[in-house]
Amino acid sequence: MITVYGKPDCIQCDRTVKALDRAGVDYQPRDVTQDPEAYRHVTETLGYRQVPVVVHQTDTGTEHWSGYQPARIKQLTTAGHRPDAATITAATTASTMTVR
Repeated sequence: MITVYGKPDCIQCDRTVKALDRAGVDYQPRDVTQDPEAYRHVTETLGYRQVPVVVHQTDTGTEHWSGYQPARIKQLTTAGHRPDAATITAATTASTMTVR
């Protein structure tokens, strides 16, 4: 699972989630301005002071980065982080939070 930590009115956050959407990558958005646990995780656990922060699991552990990074997003698409048809259908019918 990929988690994107972001906030409203964040250009890099918008670009990151739009790139993930275009690539068909499944992710869970978390708004650090509305979710104190997400804010603490990004700032205290991971040590970042800016968003977006993208966190994903690999065969060797957890990887994460901050900022809009198209090359890393492309790597996610080749790493098999695309949802199956049932997930896409469920996501399009359910309401989702937009991270900006």
